[in-house]
Amino acid sequence: MYNPYPQYNPYFQQMQAMQASAPAPTLPQQQIIQVNGKASVDTISLAPNSSILVMDTSAPIVWMCVSDGVGKVTATPYDIVVHKEEPPVDVKSIEQRIAVIESTISEMEEKINAKSNVSRVKSKSALADDSAD
Repeated sequence: MYNPYPQYNPYFQQMQAMQASAPAPTLPQQQIIQVNGKASVDTISLAPNSSILVMDTSAPIVWMCVSDGVGKVTATPYDIVVHKEEPPVDVKSIEQRIAVIESTISEMEEKINAKSNVSRVKSKSALADDSAD
């Protein structure tokens, strides 16, 4: 049955008391480990079969440190760069570029057609000269 006044329900009050006395879960501490070059990376010790990312302060590098079953650490460097947003696409500039390409193609077609007409005229005159002989 629904109780519209839960604050007067003794079970509700008991549940609130239990929740208030329960300890809040603690989250593990998060941190960024920083090193200064390969020599500093080589001094890192890890528990067996674990891994960690380490930031290098001397270069834009992130080191992936992985330990094997006996605790030997292998460090692999990865280059990092600052993320740059892509510029938005400008539709007008694309339309302008397409218009320039279309005009260039039509100019080329006109030149090709003009050359082919000249060569046809030459070939007709050559045929006329051969027939006259």
